[in-house]
Amino acid sequence: MTYEKDQVKEKDQVKVVVGVDGSERNRAAVDYAVASALATSGLLTLVGVVDVGVPDQQEAAAARGHEWVLLEDIRDRVVAVHPQLSVRTLVRFGHPVSALLAAVGERDLLVVGKRGMGPLRSMRIGTTALRLAARASSPLVVVPPVWNARPHHPGTIVVGVDPAADDEESLRLAFREAMRSAAPLRVVSAIDLRPMLVWDKVLGAPLYRQWEQRSVAALEELVGPLRDEFPGVAVTAVRDNGHAADVLTDHVSDPQLIVLGRDHHNGASIGLGAVAREVLDRAEVPVLVVPVARLNGHGRSAPMSDSTAGAA
Repeated sequence: MTYEKDQVKEKDQVKVVVGVDGSERNRAAVDYAVASALATSGLLTLVGVVDVGVPDQQEAAAARGHEWVLLEDIRDRVVAVHPQLSVRTLVRFGHPVSALLAAVGERDLLVVGKRGMGPLRSMRIGTTALRLAARASSPLVVVPPVWNARPHHPGTIVVGVDPAADDEESLRLAFREAMRSAAPLRVVSAIDLRPMLVWDKVLGAPLYRQWEQRSVAALEELVGPLRDEFPGVAVTAVRDNGHAADVLTDHVSDPQLIVLGRDHHNGASIGLGAVAREVLDRAEVPVLVVPVARLNGHGRSAPMSDSTAGAA
């Protein structure tokens, strides 16, 4: 009976799940996952994926054995340094995207490395990370291969929001990360109005001033309640004009994390927008992608633009 109670209790705990491939560039993702599990008092699950199609029994046994050895070696190293951490290992067959999605619950945190292992080596972010960012129903962190938290601590946490959309979920998670890591938080709202100004400066300038006045008020209205809820977080709200990906990646000199919301409605993936893809590709720091159900007044997903909302 005690064992059953422990199983139920453990099932209800929030897990940190990290995809492991044993490569040197994957080490940063594992380190990030370890730190997250320690900070949240959760469980850490190391997942190895064997993508070999439909193997016969002998191939399956050999592949699974190899992955178990790899995962157990990493587990032993983690537990030797952090004996208080509960670490599980899991080997799955199939495509890495579907296998990792099956291993994580909606309340869990999924961590993956940024670089892929496919033939497109010129891509800065791998297709597995991109597909996971577009489909995951839980928060996902994409970690660059050379990431080391120490030089960036306590660097600023940057979160991109759209005051016209429902971004409270991603904003609240950014506040929690800032509180947990004792880091300053910068809330950024951006939209690119340069095409309008180039097209017609006479009409564009008044519209720009009108947008600026409204957006500053809307941003403060969005941030205000969370500012009161997390009084210990040093937060700065910034409204800027420019391409959203440029603003998010260049706005602070030494961020430790970038947070983006992604449209996710009724459990169905809406997809990953151009801004989010560009931020994920360019960022040299971890990027936390949060699935958010953004709705308009008619109960349908709100339209997206080239703003920080376009991160979806």
